[in-house]
Amino acid sequence: MEAHAPIGRWGHSAHGLDARTRAFAELVLGPASSAPMPTMQAVAPAREPGCAWGHVAPGVRIDATDEVRAAHSRGMSYLDLLAWRGANGASGALLPAVDAVAFPTSHEQALAVVQGCASEGVVVVPVGGGTSVTGGIDAGAGAATSGDDRPVLAVSLAELDALTHLDTESHIATVQAGMTGPQVEQALDGYTLGHFPQSWERATIGGFIAARSSGQSSGGYGRIEDMLIGATLAPPAGTWKVGGYPAASMGPDLRHVVLGSEGTLGVITSAQLRVRPMPSVREYAAAIVPLPRTERGAGLSADPSFAPASDVARALTRSPLRPTVLRVSDAGETQALLTMSAPAGIAGSLFNAYVRARRALPGALVIVGWEGNDPGTVGAARAFARSVIGDAGGVWLGSGPGRSWERGRFHGPYLRDELMDAGYLVETFETVVRWSELAELHATLRDVARRALGDASYVMAHISHTYETGASIYFTVLAGGWSDPAAAAQRWRAAKQTITKAMVRAGGALSHHHGIGRDHAPWLEENIGPIGVQVLEGIRTAVDPSGVMNPSVLRAVT
Repeated sequence: MEAHAPIGRWGHSAHGLDARTRAFAELVLGPASSAPMPTMQAVAPAREPGCAWGHVAPGVRIDATDEVRAAHSRGMSYLDLLAWRGANGASGALLPAVDAVAFPTSHEQALAVVQGCASEGVVVVPVGGGTSVTGGIDAGAGAATSGDDRPVLAVSLAELDALTHLDTESHIATVQAGMTGPQVEQALDGYTLGHFPQSWERATIGGFIAARSSGQSSGGYGRIEDMLIGATLAPPAGTWKVGGYPAASMGPDLRHVVLGSEGTLGVITSAQLRVRPMPSVREYAAAIVPLPRTERGAGLSADPSFAPASDVARALTRSPLRPTVLRVSDAGETQALLTMSAPAGIAGSLFNAYVRARRALPGALVIVGWEGNDPGTVGAARAFARSVIGDAGGVWLGSGPGRSWERGRFHGPYLRDELMDAGYLVETFETVVRWSELAELHATLRDVARRALGDASYVMAHISHTYETGASIYFTVLAGGWSDPAAAAQRWRAAKQTITKAMVRAGGALSHHHGIGRDHAPWLEENIGPIGVQVLEGIRTAVDPSGVMNPSVLRAVT
């Protein structure tokens, strides 16, 4: 985990691309190139409200230095990271940035900041770990493009980072919203939240709630909405508390208004979360499920579906013995993972010979994991999974590859830094769809993305979260020849627009867990309808009548 990652990067890359990953990238994307490294870029001059910052919320630390402003002005999308590599081009344009950053140390201070900003006409942007990949905290850029000339104050949650109560009888932890995933797990001492998205090392509890996030262990622990018992917010209208009960019938559940609100309804300052005893048994394993024979002769590029691996995922999900972790890679992702990380040397030769002898390649890599405190239950779940996979003709690879996945489960963002250093595009997008529509949507989006990115590209995907009625599909796209940040930003914006249009047209949700932010706003009304837009706007107006809370996100753009 990186406590203080350098600007424009997820973390420190000590070694660069390893030889196997570099060879794979150069084979499918073309040669690496020398890309500009991320550095502190010149930011636009800070604006001040009508009064001095110190008068907005007396007693609260507010920092208007360029370095602090810059660090709180971008998320972690490909476009965000390109901004620190000079995506503004040779024009020398200054990067938009928030105008100052506040650091409240209590709910009362956060409320004072928000209400002071409302009185002075200052936009408020709550910032936790800064891991948004949809423009969720880019209010400086949003103001620059929308014509909103109000000053922008980021409200950092960094100093709201304590566990304040642990109810061991009810299994409810009360935590401040600035706690990161690792801080929560360390503080719980014998309990676990069980929420492990790939952003876990840096993302905060407030961010999990604001984005309605989903962790890699959602099969066993659920999504963040399954864990949220109650929350306290600081909106301009005054302190707002939602939930607090195991279940209730008091009108619509207002927790679900706050979940996914992306900072538009106030600063989330604390939350009550369901926790569970730390599991004493953790097992992870892997298997490869072969593609249907009719799909093999045409090669990987003709792979139209996850079948029959998606059938395996559906059967496991609907069972009382469902895994805690369940991921199914398509043939393209399986090929990439095996090429970059399969055992090398003699062990690798034996591994490849084994899976080919069992006629499992090309196929879909399946990662399964079980956590619990009863070895017998975990053993029964493992046996059931092996049976389902065996019935599909799959090859069981055992616990070694599963443990390898567990060790590297948070490595992806570091690898993205290294690929960008080598001049490659690397970005993700995700959606969720019913099981009956999954195969067609996967094939459609894979082909659209390939055409949008050009010949020197590679598109892969995996089923990341499963439900009885459907599943989320998480795509990763790679492309070569993207070392010029300004040109790369322009090309990706065009490709992203093409991909998102196709996704919505094909019936996929605009987002499963990344959220709307600014990037997805143009398609929001198409997904939720005009009445849905009016409902969202009505809620915003009720808690934020002056319209200062993160106004450029989660808002339909026409």
